[in-house]
Amino acid sequence: MRQLDRALTTIENVVAAGALGLAALISIVNVILRQFDMSWFWTEEAVIYLIIYSTFIGAVITLRHNEHVSVDILGVFFKDKGKKWLALAAGVVTIIYLVIMAYLGWQLLAEPFSSTTVTPVLKLPLWVVELAVPLGMTLMLLRALEMLWRTWKHGVPTSEDLLAAEAEATGLTLDEIRATQGAISSGKDDVIPSDDGDHTNGDTKGDGR
Repeated sequence: MRQLDRALTTIENVVAAGALGLAALISIVNVILRQFDMSWFWTEEAVIYLIIYSTFIGAVITLRHNEHVSVDILGVFFKDKGKKWLALAAGVVTIIYLVIMAYLGWQLLAEPFSSTTVTPVLKLPLWVVELAVPLGMTLMLLRALEMLWRTWKHGVPTSEDLLAAEAEATGLTLDEIRATQGAISSGKDDVIPSDDGDHTNGDTKGDGR
């Protein structure tokens, strides 16, 4: 499963970051060309499609880090063993959902209009754009299966376990990942609303009024 984790991590990172980076590069080059009274007429459509791909593949990355929006109500009532079984049940439900969505996504590509319809500007077959859906769902299904096996084998991962797995998959050290997360957290906490609605950096103290 470690080989599967590394392979999925590489695919997820390369496709998601590559699509988003290419979209940014195309936009930047087009802005520069406009300064010389030139432009690529197809950039808007290409950027939209690239962002679609980065979104669906990026969803797999959030699943890898357990960063999807969730409401964990039952977890507080269970001990470690109960939390493991709860996570396994949630994993099975997730896998069933992803199997259905992946199947429907690949079925969508088989529809006649997917090959006969072309995009307005780039004139690409519609299935090229639609491919983001089954591809993302399939990669997410593989990731969910890997996570289910990991939970069955090792139980519910702690925050340190997740950091160690990410470090092994990406080739970074734990200190580098902690530093990155610390920088992200400090950025979120940099602006804190005060009592009167203003935003200030750091802790807010009353002025006695």
